[in-house]
Amino acid sequence: MTKRFTPETLAIISGLLLTLSFPPFDMFFIAWVAWIPLWAALQQGGWQRGFKLGYITGFIFTLTSLNWIANNSGTNIWVASASMMGSVAYMSLWFGLFGSMIARTGRNLGTKGLWMAPAFWVSIEFLYSYHGYTLAFPWLSLAMTQNFALPLQQWAEYGGIYAVSFWVVAINTILFQLEFGKLTVRTQQLVWGILGFIIVGSFIFGAVRMKLVGELSKSTIRVGIIQTNLDPHQKWVRSKKTKHVEAILEQSRRVVQDSARILIWPESAVPAHLHYYPQFDRKIRKFVENNGVSILTGALHHEEKNGDYQFFNSAFYYSPGLPVVISSKQGLVPFAERIPMVETFPILANLNFGQANFQPGDESVVYPMGSRDEVTDLGTLICYESADPYIFRTFINNDADLMSIITNDAWLGNSPGPYQHLAAGRLRAIEHRISIARSAQTGVSAMILPSGRIAASIPLGEKGEIVYDAPIGLERTFYSRHGNVFALAILLLSSLGLLWVVLGKSSKPV
Repeated sequence: MTKRFTPETLAIISGLLLTLSFPPFDMFFIAWVAWIPLWAALQQGGWQRGFKLGYITGFIFTLTSLNWIANNSGTNIWVASASMMGSVAYMSLWFGLFGSMIARTGRNLGTKGLWMAPAFWVSIEFLYSYHGYTLAFPWLSLAMTQNFALPLQQWAEYGGIYAVSFWVVAINTILFQLEFGKLTVRTQQLVWGILGFIIVGSFIFGAVRMKLVGELSKSTIRVGIIQTNLDPHQKWVRSKKTKHVEAILEQSRRVVQDSARILIWPESAVPAHLHYYPQFDRKIRKFVENNGVSILTGALHHEEKNGDYQFFNSAFYYSPGLPVVISSKQGLVPFAERIPMVETFPILANLNFGQANFQPGDESVVYPMGSRDEVTDLGTLICYESADPYIFRTFINNDADLMSIITNDAWLGNSPGPYQHLAAGRLRAIEHRISIARSAQTGVSAMILPSGRIAASIPLGEKGEIVYDAPIGLERTFYSRHGNVFALAILLLSSLGLLWVVLGKSSKPV
């Protein structure tokens, strides 16, 4: 391999292999070898050009996986393209960092340094996904590459997405050592045996966990999921708003006839500020009280504060006999819904890229939803939030027994975006062993079970409804109770390892 291709070519191959393993291609097994060409390139080049080669891999992977951002028809094509390229350039820096860490480790330890690769990558993935800073981007976790290997994703209930990513990079590391590690024949045989045990054992373990989780589901509540399939531009035409609301109420009547107790409508399903259009609010309230069911709907919301209006992307909880409660989106899409760091630098508020300029919500609302005699505590995430493990876990900590994800992926068209978005929701279900009702305006809507299995779905670009008995009341997982203990432990381990490498003597000339 190292003699037939240039280091740059090998780095490009790694980027393309990562893309093929990522949704919507979902060739999960390719992720097990995707890093090997890059690492071979680093070895061939004396482990000196780590950042450059890592950046090339990251650029190819993110460009081919996130190019759907440029399809966003909700903004100007130039703004959407600039946003996409900015995301690609930014995310590629993390891959460059990974390459430089591997390069420095290889310089000191040779091929043995690759045993540190799983810890290094998980540390990087944890840092770029960290909720505590503005440029967090948890979308590109390697855990999503195992979307079609659901048993392997079951590790997420213990260490979140980072446990799955660790597994993927570890398999790459073992295979790399078998090819380039100069192992003795006896050691190779041992390593092959260990590799087989890890792969086969992980599949068996995951399959058993999925079966047990299914058997633990004692209680259910009947949920109806609505997919309207409305054109996002037509929906906001003033003269058509009433027609759209009546149409979704008609869909709701069908799921109520099928005994649904909780109805989930998509993000911005009501094309208005609900408090500004009280006639829509009254229609929904009347439907809820007359049928004795609950409705969760997305809509815009605004409040006046100190003479200024603040706007929110919100979810409205309607439950029979109870007041309406509003939950607003906390994780806003950079440049599409809010300018990053505008609180720190208020002058940025003068920039206009066609963004919505929403205010972030500050509370993870969990509310009793259902009928008058059958209720469960529901929380909801809005669109991009479903990719953020931190935000999702705050709802679990607030004792949600059922979760919903409402989204409007219509702006992205028929692109990889909606499929990647769905895959993120499956990981959230596994992390906390909780059912998720996903309602997307144009798809893909789905009922996701606590095992991560999709029990029912509506394809992209179709109108329809799902009614399903969602399992509720499962015990909290290790990840629910302890959060990112695994990732933090790996971060500490890799920090100590990198410090040892940096302070150690190089075995190769710089």
